[in-house]
Amino acid sequence: MGTNEVSFLGRFFLRCSGASVEIINRCPEFERIKYTSIGVTIFFTALLAFISSFYGLSQIFSSYFIVLPLAVFWGLIIFNLDRYIVQSHRAGDSKYQNLIISVPRLILAILVAIIISKPLEVKLFEDEINAYLVQENIDRISTIDKKYKSDLLRLSEQKAGYESAFEEKLKLREKYYDDYRCECNGTCGTGLRGRGRECEERKVKYDLFSAEVELERKKMDDLLGRILQKETELWNRVNSEKETLQAATNMGFFDKVGALGEVGNMASVFIMMIFILIETAPLLTKLLSKKGPYDNLIMQTEFEFETNFLKVKDFNLNQREKNRELNKISTDLEKKSMESELKNSMREKALKRYEDIRKDQDSFSSN
Repeated sequence: MGTNEVSFLGRFFLRCSGASVEIINRCPEFERIKYTSIGVTIFFTALLAFISSFYGLSQIFSSYFIVLPLAVFWGLIIFNLDRYIVQSHRAGDSKYQNLIISVPRLILAILVAIIISKPLEVKLFEDEINAYLVQENIDRISTIDKKYKSDLLRLSEQKAGYESAFEEKLKLREKYYDDYRCECNGTCGTGLRGRGRECEERKVKYDLFSAEVELERKKMDDLLGRILQKETELWNRVNSEKETLQAATNMGFFDKVGALGEVGNMASVFIMMIFILIETAPLLTKLLSKKGPYDNLIMQTEFEFETNFLKVKDFNLNQREKNRELNKISTDLEKKSMESELKNSMREKALKRYEDIRKDQDSFSSN
């Protein structure tokens, strides 16, 4: 089959699967269909990763100029990661060996599936999550009242106790006043009208107790002022904590992810399992399939490449060995040539010296 017999879309999905179009076109039709299906799964997994990350990032960033490039980048990462996981798996002769080799890739695929599924799960359960978070916020606000209720109740009881005790003293002072006025008017007691001894004693008693009540009033005002200050501080703390919780009503993306397990636990697990199945489907397809024509052609291509590589390597080694021998021979020749030149030079010098000595002897003899 020629490459031109495969449609553009078919070639695209074959490249998505990590398969070589040139090699797979030499395979039967069923092998090409298998790798096209793997490529489709990888492509749509990357598309889901893009959609998932786009939603998740839009919950964190408000600008689409930031969200869109990051979502595309994440989708490409997942695409290349899935493509590598499938492409790097080679069918072996042993199923057990295949399984051992595939375990790290399966773990990586499962982790990728979980990461992709979470933002989509949050989107699917968005209404339930928002309702849960609002109710949780209301419950937290109500716990604030319970938290400070005992302290506020204790202060209220102290204030009521002081006021009740002071009211009793005011009633007692009123009674002393009535006894004093009654005695002085002659309507009770001794029955003598005027400021007699009994009248004066009751007046003194009333005045002393009235002064004591006034001192007690000042003490009580001071105590009630302190209690009121503590109550004000507690109420300010209560209102401050409530305002902080109310301000946190707009929950972030990670708060929603945390609430996901509380809202739709089984449904969330079910959706996550679907994503795990989609993510691991290409690898499981290759793992469960026996070695096919494409795998054999890949092994043949790799074997041919390694054979040619070894041939080139051996040729280079032989060439280097020959070059080494030639260099050695050349060095020996140069050495011998230099020795010969040195011997000739020494012979010439010896002959010249001999001639010089002979000339000197002939000159001496003639004299």
